[in-house]
Amino acid sequence: MKKFVCSNCGYVSPKWFGRCPQCGEYDTAEEIVGEKSREGKPSLFLNLESAGEISLERITTGFSEMDRVLKGGFIPGQVLLLSGEPGIGKSTLALQLAERFAQDGLVVYISGEESPQQLKMRADRLAIKKKENILLVVENDLEELIPVLQNEKVNFAVVDSLQTVFSSELGSSPGSVSQVKNVTMKMINFAKRKNVPILLIGHVTKEGEIAGPKLVEHMVDTVAYFEGDRRTGLRLLKITKNRFGPSDEVAVFELGEKGFVQVENPSFTENGADLPGNALTCVFEGTKPFVVQIQALVSKNKTFSPKRVCKGVDVNRVMLLIAVLSKLLKLPIETHDVYVNVVGGLRITDPAADLAIALAIVSSYLEVSLRDTVAIGEIGLDGRVRKVYNINRRLNSLKGFGKIITPPFEGAKEKVFVVHDLKEAVSLIGGESFGSTGTD
Repeated sequence: MKKFVCSNCGYVSPKWFGRCPQCGEYDTAEEIVGEKSREGKPSLFLNLESAGEISLERITTGFSEMDRVLKGGFIPGQVLLLSGEPGIGKSTLALQLAERFAQDGLVVYISGEESPQQLKMRADRLAIKKKENILLVVENDLEELIPVLQNEKVNFAVVDSLQTVFSSELGSSPGSVSQVKNVTMKMINFAKRKNVPILLIGHVTKEGEIAGPKLVEHMVDTVAYFEGDRRTGLRLLKITKNRFGPSDEVAVFELGEKGFVQVENPSFTENGADLPGNALTCVFEGTKPFVVQIQALVSKNKTFSPKRVCKGVDVNRVMLLIAVLSKLLKLPIETHDVYVNVVGGLRITDPAADLAIALAIVSSYLEVSLRDTVAIGEIGLDGRVRKVYNINRRLNSLKGFGKIITPPFEGAKEKVFVVHDLKEAVSLIGGESFGSTGTD
């Protein structure tokens, strides 16, 4: 029986369609042929009591920060999907992980994009050890790969990349919805049967999302996204899904000539934080606090439509803050062009950065320096500065900073200046004194 699958969203239909009824894209129907049916075959039931004990002992990755976000390392049989933009360092990280696992046994590195010579050059540059335990496979046919993996006592496997491996049982081209789905399923089956952790490297679309059907992210155990600013060398490994631990954790790495080096106490700040338009804040990504520098630029608008350009923060959130500033402070910021940037390539979603963004915008408009002021707080539509969670952990990570503006919280702290609304916070910018310290 023929099936047609949308290459954009994975919608399945028994007949061809010109426009996908689910996502609305045109010319995305791909025919699936040659899939084997299991109709009529008995189901394989396994009693939970007799399923046997599976070792859940964690296998360290060699990076304490990566072990932290994975809650101790890899689980035997775990399948991790690593994605990111081209050139961000996915293959470099995969080779360094292969080096760690090669210390305990054989590692199979399936490369569908690079030749063995290219991998050897990278391994020499990274000074990879135990090269004799890393087996390179340049075969793209999954039907040839699986028997090789089963015959070897594999300790770890890398598939670079998921979109280049294909199954000869299907008639579609590599990277199609049916191929990606089939390859992922067979690699997961191998990992679970042999208790071998597998790292799948995936491509991204032009929108920055993981390429392929969304079903792939549901199938794997862990989804990690590699991102960062190439100018700084800092890379962020974000865990968006993890069946063996919490998600939304972040690990920070720095890319150098010898590969990735973990950064345990990162600071996304740079020189010039005391200039107008700059504000500091402390945000949480997962369970880790980060000191972040917010930059804002407010300039006169020369067109009828003011620009709102944001990097590292949601543009809709910035537009909301601009509306609150214009309403409460009577500043004509809504008629100006506003540019907001987060230093270091970090993309923040913590609402505790609202106050720093708002003060950076006002600072740029008034051309008044905040003098390395740290601002923490969520801003409501009424202009009030709301409480944020883990305020004490944020303050502990801000030791050494001078002035810290926060919403009211229990327990007085030195050099902490409490504000109740946005007007109070803005009034602190121009005066020599920052008002009274402590809480009420």
